[in-house]
Amino acid sequence: MSEQYSRRSFLSGVLTCGALSASAVYLLPGGHRPPPVELRLATGADPTGARKLLLAMWNQANPDTPARLTDEIEGGSGDERTRLLTAARNGSADILNLDVVDIPEFAAQKLITPIRLADRNFLTSVKDLHQVADAPDSYWAAPLNTDVGMLFWRNPETAQPGPVTLSSVLDNADTASFVGQLSPNSSNYNEGFLVNILEHALSVDPDLLSPTGEILFELKPWQKALQPLQEAIEAGKVTRSSDENASLDTFVEKKPTFMRNWPVKYRELQQRKDADLLAGKIQVCPLAYGVLGGQSLALVRTCPHPEQAIRFINFMTGTAAQKVLAGHGFAPTLAEAYNDPNLRAVIPHLEAVRGAVENARPRPMHPGYRTFAEVFVDHTARLVRSDPVSTSELTSEFIAAMKAALA
Repeated sequence: MSEQYSRRSFLSGVLTCGALSASAVYLLPGGHRPPPVELRLATGADPTGARKLLLAMWNQANPDTPARLTDEIEGGSGDERTRLLTAARNGSADILNLDVVDIPEFAAQKLITPIRLADRNFLTSVKDLHQVADAPDSYWAAPLNTDVGMLFWRNPETAQPGPVTLSSVLDNADTASFVGQLSPNSSNYNEGFLVNILEHALSVDPDLLSPTGEILFELKPWQKALQPLQEAIEAGKVTRSSDENASLDTFVEKKPTFMRNWPVKYRELQQRKDADLLAGKIQVCPLAYGVLGGQSLALVRTCPHPEQAIRFINFMTGTAAQKVLAGHGFAPTLAEAYNDPNLRAVIPHLEAVRGAVENARPRPMHPGYRTFAEVFVDHTARLVRSDPVSTSELTSEFIAAMKAALA
């Protein structure tokens, strides 16, 4: 069975199930519907089309409670946060699709309100980032999709049995054989740069970021951990891209051996009908220490229709919807999606993605995260932009500024 046919057949079955789920989620006891309302969703852009497909499924099953996109934000994580803050403050949206790292800030500003979700088997690493402290049944947001960096490896000599470290990859790399998001061309892409830098550092010293997202405030371990990346850049082993799309273009056009990127890029390689992918020459491997990402649906505190909004959120994070998202390349948040045999047939590395998500380290979940990110990017960018690279290193100011941002 061809990949295209099997994927189409799988999604057809999921869509049927999902349409039924959307309808079942909405009906109240006795089969009655509440008065007609419109739900407004503000979100970043989704080039895969998965979210719009799910919206169409919901709207078809729930004509009295349609959901529409009030703002589909183009650009990177920085623009998304700014415009979602505006939408929450002025009440122009009922539901926000937040970057997971922004949940504490929105909660601290009382822009979102805790919600109770249908009993779901969320992956523990994902679930832990969303629960309200001291209230295990309440969530600040519902996990829509998760994310974690993966290593795309062209023509490995043997199949990799387990996670790999970026430091060992760089040790064995040849000239221009590794591409990653290490040269952002605008602040919108700083978050991808930060995650890439963190993953390189963790590959040398996993204690720099704890399993619960606490940063190690010691200078020498950070200097030592980023030295292999500096040396690899100086040796010409690394192609520094501006963002994940530029990394994919380089990987396809120049055919380097290694690419660090997100799981969704595998689906894009399929859509491009990449010859090496179709020939089975590209393996997707988990990193030994990846950084957890993802997006989550939060209820705006001033939403006039919270009951209907929560039903919509429950549908979007339910099993059928998660399988649709996975079929479009996203990393799902529910264990059931990873266990689906049809998805496993279409996505051969699905179990590797699950392992990477479960072992990934979260970034600091703190209201001051974005200030921390500015500090982190400002200081670490100097390491990869200098010429020669080895003349620049982190100073004690780096540690002090990080500590102040997360105080």
